[in-house]
Amino acid sequence: MFSFNTPPLVPYMRYEEFSRLSGEPLGTIKHKVSNGVYIIKKKEKPYEKPMLNMYAMHEMAAREAKELLG
Repeated sequence: MFSFNTPPLVPYMRYEEFSRLSGEPLGTIKHKVSNGVYIIKKKEKPYEKPMLNMYAMHEMAAREAKELLG
């Protein structure tokens, strides 16, 4: 069960789209993925483009906010 009532608009998002929406450079996004800050969907085939798991990151942000706010 998720700790948020409003889910993200899409479950997964390509790096380029996330960069466009967030204003974060593509290199920074890739760096955060490699450091485990951003969560990606497991690729089923090796040639698939990696996609950010928006549900997982939304849940993580909701839990962090709840922890900070009490």
